[in-house]
Amino acid sequence: MDGWKLPRRSGFTLVEILVVVSIIALLIAVLLPGLRRAREQAKLAVCASNLRQIGTCIHLYANENSGYIPRGPEPVGDEDFEARNLATNQLWIGTYSPHPRQYNGLGQLLTSTTRQAEHFFCPADDNFNLWEEWPKVGTDERAYGSYLYRQLDHLPASAADGRLDRMGTNHIGARRVRVEAMALDTNSLGPGPFGHTNHRGREVNILFRDGSVSAFSNLTNLFAIPAEVFPQYDAIAAAIDQILTNADFAYHGPPSLAPVIQASRSR
Repeated sequence: MDGWKLPRRSGFTLVEILVVVSIIALLIAVLLPGLRRAREQAKLAVCASNLRQIGTCIHLYANENSGYIPRGPEPVGDEDFEARNLATNQLWIGTYSPHPRQYNGLGQLLTSTTRQAEHFFCPADDNFNLWEEWPKVGTDERAYGSYLYRQLDHLPASAADGRLDRMGTNHIGARRVRVEAMALDTNSLGPGPFGHTNHRGREVNILFRDGSVSAFSNLTNLFAIPAEVFPQYDAIAAAIDQILTNADFAYHGPPSLAPVIQASRSR
């Protein structure tokens, strides 16, 4: 038996390989949710920064326009979705409209205080993005951004002209809610082209009148237009009013405690 040696092992056994693969799979399962959440938080932070920049631009616009906030064209008829009396995420009105080839909502800022297109698009927008929408501005097509902008929607009669320092207080039943919210992430649960979510509909950033921005949970769809209101104009408008009420109330307290608008649109 002189000179006999044990055979040398080369590589790993099947069992060892399976153990290593199992450990790697376990690590991935543990780490991926954390990485996903970190990416979501990063996008939420960029979104908040966008809204702060928009808030600064709204204040600059008001300073240059006798205190008035930017707004779209005068409405033509009672069901005009592309006018100043309804909150919107539209930036540019295309050719086929009562208001052809005009800026709407936050798009008015593009005429004066900013040309930074990226500010109007949330990085977690599931529908509209900078590369698709921005080239439409100035063309025959409609262009939309990521943020629902109040314009002159759901303002009390005493503040209907839309002066930034005098937005007033809405009386909803026996409760009073001061107008504070200016813009927020757009979320709509409507069918097909009417659907739109930012941050997968789970969270929203809200820009307030003083220029501050805060994030809130949207797991109960407090800030989303519900599916059942489509396609009735009055129901959609009333749902947007409720969203604005929830957003206004969020400035001082939990939005889940905001009063519910029972009747038709309150002015």
